[in-house]
Amino acid sequence: MIKIKKLLLILFLTFIIINIVSCSHNNKNKKNQIPKEEIEEIPQGEELRPIQDEVENKIINERLDNDNVGNNNERKLNKKKKNKKNKKHSNNEDEEYEKELEERLEQLEQQEQQLEKQYQQQQQQKGKEKKYQKQPRQFNSKQYKSRKYVEHNSRIIVNEKVWKVMQIENSVEAKIELTFGIRQRNLDELEEFVWQVSNPDHPNYGSYKSFSEIKEMVKPLEESIPKVKDWLSENDILDSYITESGDFVRVTTSVRKAEQLLSVRYNKLVHKESKKSFYRSLDPYSVPSDLLEHIDFIGGVNHLPILSSKSAQQSELLKSNKVPLNYNFDKQGKSSKDRDPLLSPALIRKEMNVSQVSTNSTHLGNSQAIAQFLKEYFSPADLKNFQSRFSLPDQEVVNVVGPNERLSPGLETALDIQYIMAMAPNVPTWIVSTGGLHEGQEPFLDWLVDLSSNKNLPLVHSISYGDEEASIQKAYTDRVDTEFKKYAAMGRTIVFSSGDFGAGCWPASSRFVLAVGGVIKKSDGSIIGDSISGGGFSNYFERPTYQDSECSDYIESLNGSLSEYYSQAENVVILYKNRLLPIGGTSASAPIIAGLLSLINDQRLQNNKPSIGLFNPLLYKIAREFPNSFLDIDYGENSYKCCANGFKATKGWDPVTGLGVPNFDELIKHCV
Repeated sequence: MIKIKKLLLILFLTFIIINIVSCSHNNKNKKNQIPKEEIEEIPQGEELRPIQDEVENKIINERLDNDNVGNNNERKLNKKKKNKKNKKHSNNEDEEYEKELEERLEQLEQQEQQLEKQYQQQQQQKGKEKKYQKQPRQFNSKQYKSRKYVEHNSRIIVNEKVWKVMQIENSVEAKIELTFGIRQRNLDELEEFVWQVSNPDHPNYGSYKSFSEIKEMVKPLEESIPKVKDWLSENDILDSYITESGDFVRVTTSVRKAEQLLSVRYNKLVHKESKKSFYRSLDPYSVPSDLLEHIDFIGGVNHLPILSSKSAQQSELLKSNKVPLNYNFDKQGKSSKDRDPLLSPALIRKEMNVSQVSTNSTHLGNSQAIAQFLKEYFSPADLKNFQSRFSLPDQEVVNVVGPNERLSPGLETALDIQYIMAMAPNVPTWIVSTGGLHEGQEPFLDWLVDLSSNKNLPLVHSISYGDEEASIQKAYTDRVDTEFKKYAAMGRTIVFSSGDFGAGCWPASSRFVLAVGGVIKKSDGSIIGDSISGGGFSNYFERPTYQDSECSDYIESLNGSLSEYYSQAENVVILYKNRLLPIGGTSASAPIIAGLLSLINDQRLQNNKPSIGLFNPLLYKIAREFPNSFLDIDYGENSYKCCANGFKATKGWDPVTGLGVPNFDELIKHCV
C-alpha cells in the first residue's frame, strides 16, 4: 500500500504540475494571446490532459505487467512485505519505479517547454507589428556599437495640422527606395571653377566642362562605394545600383530592413488634404562610424515632399473662374476697374517689352525643360489648343522623360509647359516627370538624381518647387547645392520659383540658381510685389559677391542674400481641359523667365557664343551698368506664412522684388 500511495501521490503531483504549466498559456495577458485556430498544432489546457492520462496509465501498466502483478497486485505486495529475503529487492524495485516515473515527468516537462517555445515563436510571428511598435528595436551590439548621426540628431517634428502620423501595422515588408548620396571630392575646386566660367569679366567665362569631365573632377574616393555596398550586403540588401553620375547609390528594400540598417522606426505619414501617404521615419537615422565620411545623406528616410495645398482652391477655381474662349484680353479693364486684368502671353510680352523680333528662335542646339512632380501630367491637346487660341506657333514637346498620363493633366503642368513655350516659341522643349508616385519615393530627390545622370541636359530648366529652408537639414541642402554647381559648370541654367510661402524659401535661396518671384498687374496699370512671393536672406548660404554693390545697404543690417528676378505671378491665363482659366503663384513666374532665358541662349548660340549658364553674375553686372534693363518695383511686401513681418519693397534692389521686371529688348542687347 505504501508503494501505491507513493505512486498515486506522485501521479497526483504530476497532474497538478503539468496542468499548471499547460494552463500558463491561458494566464497570459489576453491582448497578446493568439486565437486558438491560428496555433491549433500546440496542445493547451484540456487538450493536454489526455496526453497526461495516457502517459500515467502507460507507466502503471508497464510496471504492473513487468511484475506480473495483474489483479493480485495488492496481495503480492503484502506478501513481499512479509518476506524479509525479498525486502531489499522490493525496495530496489520501488526506487527504480520512482526513478522511472521521475524520468517520465522530466520528459513531460521538456515537452511542455518545447510547446511553450513554439507558442512564443508563433506569438512573435503573428503579432510582429504590434510587438514591434511597442518595444524598442534590439540591434546586434557588435554591428551597431559605434554609430553616428548623418543629418538630424533628435526626433523630427512634423506639422500635425498637415500630416497624420500612423503606426505601421502589417506593412513592414512594404518596399521603399533609399538613396545614398556618396561624398564627392574636390568641391572647393568645383566651386572656384563655377565662379570663373560664370563671371563675365573672367578670362575663363563660358569655358564649361563636359559631363564626363565634371564626373571625373568630383568622383568619390575609390573605397567609398565599395564600403557602402558591403554594409548593405551585410544587412541582406543586395538590390542596389550606382547612378550614371557615379555618386549616388540607390536601393529598393523593405521597411523592416531599412529600420534595421538605419536604427530607426518607420511610420506612415498621410497628407490630410491630398490624402497622399509616404513611409517615413521621424527618428534621426545613423550609420556605422567608419561610413560617416563617405555619406552626405540618405534619402527616403526623413524628407517629406511639399504637396500643393491648393487642391480645394483649384476645385473652387474651376467652378467660379469661367473665362469665355473668345474673351477679348485687349479690351479688359476699360469698362471695369473692379478686377485686376487677366494676362495672356501677348500682354505679358508687352509688359516686359519682348518684341516679335526677339522671339525668333532658330538654333537647333538650343533646349529648355520643365520639371513636374506628384502625378502632375500634361495634355498635348490642351497645349495645342492653347497655341491655337493665342496665335502661337504649333509646336510639340520633343521629349517626355518619365511617365505621362495625357488624360489626367495637372494645372501646374499646363501652366509651366504652355508659358515656357509661349515665351520661347520653336525652342526644343522637354518635360521631366517624376509622376510615378508611391509611398516609398521622394519626388524632388528623384528628379535631382535623374538629372545628375543625364549627359545631355537641356540648357535651361524651370522648376516650380519650394520648401521652407529652416525645415531642411544643411547636410541635405549642401549636397543639393553641389548638384547645382555641377549643372552650372556644364553651362546649364536652373530657374526656381521663389515659392509661395513668403520669406525664407529653398532651393531658391541657393547661390547657384536663378530665383524668380512674382508681381501683380493692378487694374490701374501699376505693378506691385506679390505678398506670397518668396524672398529674403539665407541662413545657410553666404552672400554671393555678385550682389555686394546692389545689396550692401539692405544687407548690412540683415546679413543674408537671395538672387531674384521678377515676373507676372497672378491672373495668368492657361487653357485647361478646353477652357480658359486664370491661375497664379510664383510657379507662373519661373517658366516665363525661363523661356526668356532660352531666347537669350538662342541669340548667343547664333553668334557662336556659349550658353549663359549661371546667369546671376552677368545679370547683376547688367543691372549696375545698364539700369534701364529693368523696371524697378518699389511697392509691395511679402509678409506671408514663413515670416509674419516679411520685407518691404524699396527703390533699387530689395528682397521682395529683387532687381525688378526685365525690360527684355534692352536686356538682351547686353547678353549677346
